[in-house]
Amino acid sequence: MRVSVLGVGSIGSIVASSLATTAAEVHLHVRGERGAKHMLEGLRIEGHRDLNFEAERFLFSCEELPHEIALNQGSDLVILACKSYDVAHMAQQATTFLKSDGIAFALSNGLGHVETLARTLGPERVLAASTTHGAFMQADGPTRWAGFGALSLATTPLGPSSAQVAKVAGLLNDAQLNAVVESDPTALIWNKVMLNVAINPLAALGGLKNGELLEPDLFASCMMVYREASAVAIMERADVPDEHEFEQRLRTVLEQTRENTCSMLQDVKAGRRTEIEALNQAVVERAEHHGLAAPINQMLASLVRACHP
Repeated sequence: MRVSVLGVGSIGSIVASSLATTAAEVHLHVRGERGAKHMLEGLRIEGHRDLNFEAERFLFSCEELPHEIALNQGSDLVILACKSYDVAHMAQQATTFLKSDGIAFALSNGLGHVETLARTLGPERVLAASTTHGAFMQADGPTRWAGFGALSLATTPLGPSSAQVAKVAGLLNDAQLNAVVESDPTALIWNKVMLNVAINPLAALGGLKNGELLEPDLFASCMMVYREASAVAIMERADVPDEHEFEQRLRTVLEQTRENTCSMLQDVKAGRRTEIEALNQAVVERAEHHGLAAPINQMLASLVRACHP
């Protein structure tokens, strides 16, 4: 079985390295200076698990170079682990690597990725997915697996069969990625998005690690963001947790990833583009579609863009 991982940042690195512990053939699609380093040195992970694989363990393709013809339509599973703003481009790349009966999913933060993949690959080949594993890149060092979470999967109404989903989940569990199969793809995506919109912009604007958001005033601010997003999710017919349940879930995630620097703060520190458009701004736009207001999410999106356009 061949698995392609498109985008080898922090989450892509822990997924690819974990899959490398199984019998699966693992293909990495990389780009830029970091991708060239992976092609030369392989992958190193520390934290929850310490993993070290030489480059020879992987197949590689690079955005800037022609890829080997043998990679065409050869992957049983394609995992997009890229930034939200790269999903449309990587979906096109997936058409090159994915078998006609293969399966793809995106672990990128935000709303709309299932729809983007379905338009490009066909709904019968697309799963909804999200992850609560926490990781971050270290300068000139291994990727830090800072928090052990889960990798959730759900098929869509026109998506892969339950047997196909079980096969994917089995591989991910062989890789010790704690795969969980859920029944509601809309709820799966919104549950992760509500965590992201509550955590990421506040951590990014304050320069805070996840655990610092457990401070009472900051935690109350997280819950205010959640309340707006939850109202939109309900209008989208997502079966989302009530406030008490979400509060407990948020505390658990912040405690499990206490030392994690969220992806948006990593981007801010590096001067990179953030994913605010697919998160809080997407909540605002969907709120407007349903005749709702989301002023706190709008303020956070505006502040992130103003500080880090």
